[in-house]
Amino acid sequence: MDLVTLVTLCAIGVEPKLMHALVWHQSGGEPWSFTVPGEAEPRVFRKVREAVAEARAVRVTATIRIGLTGLPTTPLAVTTMTFLPCPNIATAARRIAELKVRCKASGRRDVDPTFCAVAAYRGSWERPDTRFASAVRASVVSGDAPDFDMPKETGLERRDVVLDLQTATSDVPSSRRDPVNDDRERGCNSRLFPVRRAFSDEPTERPSIGGSAGDSVQPDRKSNVGPRADDPPADGLFVPRSSRREP
Repeated sequence: MDLVTLVTLCAIGVEPKLMHALVWHQSGGEPWSFTVPGEAEPRVFRKVREAVAEARAVRVTATIRIGLTGLPTTPLAVTTMTFLPCPNIATAARRIAELKVRCKASGRRDVDPTFCAVAAYRGSWERPDTRFASAVRASVVSGDAPDFDMPKETGLERRDVVLDLQTATSDVPSSRRDPVNDDRERGCNSRLFPVRRAFSDEPTERPSIGGSAGDSVQPDRKSNVGPRADDPPADGLFVPRSSRREP
C-alpha cells in the first residue's frame, strides 16, 4: 500500500493532503523511526520490533516522537501500536482535530485554526512550532510531498483498528467538518499567530476501508527526510535533518 492511500484511509477528520505533508516533513516517510530531543538525526530501524525495543530503552525523561507523524510520548509508553502506520496516523489526526477546535475556541479570528493546530501539535500549546507548520502548509499548497510504498504491516490488518476507523468514518460528515464541542477548552490562552494563507479545506473522497489494497513492497530506505526549514523549531527540541529520502 502506498502512503497516499494509507493516509486517506486512516486520517479521520483531517484533510489527507495535510497529513501527507505532515508525515513528509516529520519523518520523511519512515514508519520505524523516532526522534529524541537533542539529536540531529532520527533513529531509523528496519523492523518495528527493533524500533520498539530501542525507543523503550531511551534514557530521557523528555518526550520523544514516534513513527510517521512523530506522535509525542514517553519511552516507557511506546508499544508496537504506537509505530504501526495506520494507528499512528489516526491518533495524530485526532489530536490535530482536537487542537483545531481549541484554536477556534481561542476567539482569534486572525488565526487559521489548521495552521494553529499543526504548530501546537509539533511544538506545544504554549510554544507552537510555527516554522514546522509553515513548511507543512507550503507542501499542502504546492503538493510536493512524495509518495512511498509502505510496509505490509500497517495496522489495517488488525480487526480492532478497522472497526475503530469504520466507526470514526461514520461519524465524520463528507464535508470533513471539525469536531464540535462548544464547552471544551474555552478561555485557553496561547501564543498564537496570524497567518497569511490558510490550508486547503477542499473535501477529498475516501476509498472504502473494506476494499482490497494489493500487496505492498517495502522500498530500500535511503536517506530519510523531507524538506525542512534551515533553523530549529521554536521549542528547540527537534533539529532539522540534512539528508532527504527520495521516493
